[in-house]
Amino acid sequence: MNYNEIYTLTKIEIKNKVKKWDTQKWREELEKRTSTHIYRIFKTEIKEEQCYDNRLESIILFQARANTLELNKRKRYKQEDPKCELCGYKEENLIHFLIECKELEESRNKELIKKNVKMRIKNLWQERYF
Repeated sequence: MNYNEIYTLTKIEIKNKVKKWDTQKWREELEKRTSTHIYRIFKTEIKEEQCYDNRLESIILFQARANTLELNKRKRYKQEDPKCELCGYKEENLIHFLIECKELEESRNKELIKKNVKMRIKNLWQERYF
């Protein structure tokens, strides 16, 4: 959009063009970051999320969804040991921490995890194909 074009467009058209440009730049930035793979799957548009506030639980939920939890996998960039300190598994990544670590087994509610994962996959599938 150039300066002369602004005079020929309505306010709504300008707003839509800016939103489209902003969304494109946002997606390009997300694609550059390797740590946002999971975040990109579930966050498909720029919008305020109603599930977050300033509670510790909310911050941890956001970090887990964005794959930015301070897990030992990040240590590999500093040539440090990325091993799970709880069970000794070779790499403490998000999937290991949330689902696989045997030391956290009793802290998890497996049925709730299965139900939520199945529901999320079903919802994503319906959103994309229907």
